[in-house]
Amino acid sequence: MARERLIAIFIGLVMVMSAAGFALNAAMNQGTTQTPGISVPTIVDRQLTTQEVVYLLSYEGKVIIEYSYMNDTLDVDKVSSLESFAQRQSDFIVFERYMGNETALRMIGSGGKILDIANLTLSDQSLMDTFCGIAIAQPAECLI
Repeated sequence: MARERLIAIFIGLVMVMSAAGFALNAAMNQGTTQTPGISVPTIVDRQLTTQEVVYLLSYEGKVIIEYSYMNDTLDVDKVSSLESFAQRQSDFIVFERYMGNETALRMIGSGGKILDIANLTLSDQSLMDTFCGIAIAQPAECLI
């Protein structure tokens, strides 16, 4: 009987100490989840690094509009339309334009979706429809 009582007390102490240790561990590690300190503006005139892309898609949940062009093929009308759209949705979009080896216009979402929007009419409505279809974090306009 005394032996059973000692075993019961031992098990009870293990349970109490386990709960206390768990609470102490949680209290000490509170707020230590850190995101990388990367700051990316809404409009970028260079190709984003892999770290920046991962940060924007994974941590920020933003959509990247990527416009690459060859030598002298920069379409100023497209750029101004896309910049204007990105500025209005600056909490949700980053517009990246750079000179590359090809001419391409893509919208990249945080779910890993990549849409070719080169042949899309770049009106506000068509851009918003495409954006709302790919974005995880969405403005109120997408819900209407």
